[in-house]
Amino acid sequence: MDRFLQRVIHHPELVDAPCLLAFFTANPTDWIGAKENSANDKDALLKENTTNENGEDDFGNGLDTIHIDAHAAMHTPDPKEKKNVMRRWFSEKRTQWALKNENLALEETPAETKKFADVKTYASHLEVCVRILSEDYKEILSSNAVLAEKTGTMGASFAQLWGEHELSSTNSSNIYQNLGKVWANVSERIKNHVSFGERYFQNPIDDLVMDVLALQDALACRKEAVYAYTKLSKQGQNINKQLDKIRMAGNMVSQQDKYYKLETELRHCDNKIAESRNHSDLVTTRLERDIERFRVEWHERMRHVLEVFHKQQVEYLQSQVNEFSSVLPALSSLDSTRSDLTEKLPEPEQLGINMSIGSSGTKVSVGLVGASDSSPPPAAEIPVKLDGDASPNLQAISLNSSFSSDDGFDAAPAMGGESTVSDETDTSSQPIVKSV
Repeated sequence: MDRFLQRVIHHPELVDAPCLLAFFTANPTDWIGAKENSANDKDALLKENTTNENGEDDFGNGLDTIHIDAHAAMHTPDPKEKKNVMRRWFSEKRTQWALKNENLALEETPAETKKFADVKTYASHLEVCVRILSEDYKEILSSNAVLAEKTGTMGASFAQLWGEHELSSTNSSNIYQNLGKVWANVSERIKNHVSFGERYFQNPIDDLVMDVLALQDALACRKEAVYAYTKLSKQGQNINKQLDKIRMAGNMVSQQDKYYKLETELRHCDNKIAESRNHSDLVTTRLERDIERFRVEWHERMRHVLEVFHKQQVEYLQSQVNEFSSVLPALSSLDSTRSDLTEKLPEPEQLGINMSIGSSGTKVSVGLVGASDSSPPPAAEIPVKLDGDASPNLQAISLNSSFSSDDGFDAAPAMGGESTVSDETDTSSQPIVKSV
C-alpha cells in the first residue's frame, strides 16, 4: 500500500493536483516540499521505471503502463472454493483409503479383475526376489572390497616375512617374494572384479528393480482410473434414483426446479462418465500390451545380465586358480640341507561306500577310498554287542521291516538279516548295516 501511495503521489500527472492534498497527507508542509521536488522525483522515477536490471531501456514498463497478470486472474481461487478446502481434503483421503483396499469393487469384468490381480501378485513377487538379489550382492561387494584390502596387506607381509638382513638371500626368501607378488595380483583381481560387479551386475539389477516399481505404479494408475470411473457411475446412478423418486411422487409442479437441476447434473455426469470410461479403457488396453512386452523384455535383460556376470565369474575364479597354482612347485620343493622335514604332507581324506552283494544279501561299509578293495566281512564274523556295553565309536543300525501275512514272502532273509518270525515269537534281529 505504501508503494502504491508513493507512486500516486509522485506521478507526473498528479503532481499539481491540489484535490489530492487533503487525501494523501495531513501535513501541508510535506506536501508543498514534495511538489517543489517533483521535477527531480519525476526524472528519477522515469529513469527507475523505464530501465531494467541490465541497464537497457524498457519503454513498456513506464509509469503509464498497466500490468495485468492473466494467469493469476484466471487461476485466482473462488472464495466459495476456499471454504471447501477441508471437504476436498477429506475426499482425497477417502480416495487414497479406497485405493489401498485390496477387495475394492470396481466397474470391470471378472476376467480383468483376476488378470490384474495376478499381475500385481507377479510384480510383488518379482520385486521381493530382485530386491534380495540387489541387497545381498551389495553385501558381497562390500565384503569383497574388504577381502581385496586384506589380501593386499597379506601379500605385503609375505614379501617382508623373511626380513631385510643377510639371510634374505636364501631360497625361502625367493618363495616369500613370489608369494607376495601372487597375493598382490590376487588383490588387484578382486578389486577389478568388484568394479566389474558394480557396473555389470549391481547397476543393471537396480534398473530392473526400478522397472518392477514402474510396473506397480502403472497398475496403481490403472486402478485409480477405474476407481474414478466407478465413482462417476455410482454418482449417475444416485441422480437417476432421485429423478425416479420425483416421478413416482407425482408432484412434478412443486419439484420442477429440483427436477431440472437434477437433469442438468445427470447430463453433465453422463459426459464425465463417458470421458472417464474412455480413459479407463485406454489405460487398460495399453497396460495389457505393456505387461506382455515387460514379461519378455525384463526376463531377457535379466538373462543377459546373468550370462555376462557368470562368464566373468568363471574367468575370475580361473585366474585365481592359476595365480595360486603358480607357487605350488616352489612350495613343494624341499631344501634337505637346511631342513629335517622328511615326511610328506597328508593327503586329504575322502570317504566312500563299499558294497558287496552275495547270496545272503547286500553288505555295506563306509571307509576311506582306496583303503581296502576287499569286500566287508560276513555278518557272522562281526561281533554284536549288547546295548549296555556298546562302544561309543561304533554305531549299529538295525533295519526291521514288517510285512503283511498275505504277501506270502519272507522278505527279511532276502534283505540280509534274520527273520523276525520264529516259533518262539522272538522279535529280535541281527543288524544288516553297520556304520563306523
